[in-house]
Amino acid sequence: MTQILSPGEELLDAFRANGFSTLPKLVDESELEWLRGVYDRLFENYLSADPGDYYDISGDGTGVAQLPQIIRPEKYAPELVESAHFARCRSIASAFLGVPESELDFYGHAILKPAEYGAPTPWHQDEAYMSPHWHRRGLSIWTPLDGASVESGCLHFVPGLHRGPVLPHRHIDHDDRVRGLMTDEVDPAAAVACPLEAGEASVHDFRTPHYAGPNHTSRARRAYVLVFMGPATAVEDPEPRPWRTQD
Repeated sequence: MTQILSPGEELLDAFRANGFSTLPKLVDESELEWLRGVYDRLFENYLSADPGDYYDISGDGTGVAQLPQIIRPEKYAPELVESAHFARCRSIASAFLGVPESELDFYGHAILKPAEYGAPTPWHQDEAYMSPHWHRRGLSIWTPLDGASVESGCLHFVPGLHRGPVLPHRHIDHDDRVRGLMTDEVDPAAAVACPLEAGEASVHDFRTPHYAGPNHTSRARRAYVLVFMGPATAVEDPEPRPWRTQD
């Protein structure tokens, strides 16, 4: 297994230029099996999770979940934060962001695309979910626990748009009951697909538009995401984000 604790300049340059980069395999098979076991238990026990932490990003909560996810899975499985994978990812995030590990905030995110009917994750920027009253540099490290192909729902990115603004977003299906956001301001023809083997990873900036297609395969696509961010600074004249009703 390749343990990247200090990414090389080539990976850092790609991240700076494109807003994303792919990483060689971070997790060996024994650690993958452990992560899969923790992950599967979380979704088997999802009814015991806080309703704010478990939801279907693509639906209104009334039908079969097509894109279920658990926010902050470390609340329910604290061993995730004690793992070698977490330490590895925190070190990588520190190098990419240029922020000391001790100053990084984080949270986890477990996203499941069920076999054969897992819904697409529409184009969006992670920062669109965040309050415009605060600015903080951040990134997501996205690790598939199963091979992520175009057919099963790997990530697609549009290079370079991380240097621009947060694009206009709306709720999926124009339905405010759906928590998932999407933007119509992306040209999919400019996208780069990033299929990954299990245990490999990608890293992307909060403003990098990204998308994942539906899962058309007979195997679930399990993804474990670690989100890291630097200290927050107040924004003097925050931009409007009308899709965020809490603002």
